[in-house]
Amino acid sequence: MNKSAFFVLMIVAMFSAAVVSAAQTPADTHAAANSVALASGTGLNAELNGALDSKKAKAGDPVAAHITEAVKVDGKVVIAKGTKLVGHITRASARSKGDSDSTLAIQFDKALPKNGDAIPLSLWIRAIAAEPKEASQVGPDLNPIGGTGSAAAAGSPMRPTRPPTNVDTSSSGGATPDPSPNSAGTINAAGQLSPNSRGVIGLEGLTLAPEAPRDNQGSLITGSGKTVHLEGGTRLLLILQAEASVVPEK
Repeated sequence: MNKSAFFVLMIVAMFSAAVVSAAQTPADTHAAANSVALASGTGLNAELNGALDSKKAKAGDPVAAHITEAVKVDGKVVIAKGTKLVGHITRASARSKGDSDSTLAIQFDKALPKNGDAIPLSLWIRAIAAEPKEASQVGPDLNPIGGTGSAAAAGSPMRPTRPPTNVDTSSSGGATPDPSPNSAGTINAAGQLSPNSRGVIGLEGLTLAPEAPRDNQGSLITGSGKTVHLEGGTRLLLILQAEASVVPEK
């Protein structure tokens, strides 16, 4: 290769590298520099935006919830209260003749901040509890998610009120969990599930699989009745299965 050809190749290589660098710099580099790691095992308190019923639902139907308590890392809010959580039904069945139970499996897999890009999250449901007495105050960002599926499946955050379950207003702020099998934990006066909560609290006839699901099969809820029914506002304790990179809220 003569010197002229070598010089031309060097110019082309340098120009290509500059183009790639320029294409990546503005948003990607800034986001990467400001992101923080949300550790595996982090708990998120949430509520379903609308009712779910295993008799009406089918695999692939969308599910929506919202964060009810801001998630913080080193004092900084990384997922704000009210942030949408989006998932889908992975399994649904009503009990029919010969069946021992009804089933509903839910997989949550991303958060949708009001300002910013979707955050991929692998979440499993470790505890569920009856909805709080009063409906949450919601804004436009908590409307049902768009796309395929019925409005009932996507869910609406507006729902009727219902008496509270196992809420203790004593000075300790704790609560005695419902004596359902494999359930534990407390619900404080603010209606949040404690970090050690697990299983089903205050929802008769339902059982939650105690282990994290594999291969995105969804957290499995079984019911002794003809259907698994969860009201809008049902409280959820969601656990992050893998570390996630999140840009703190401003």
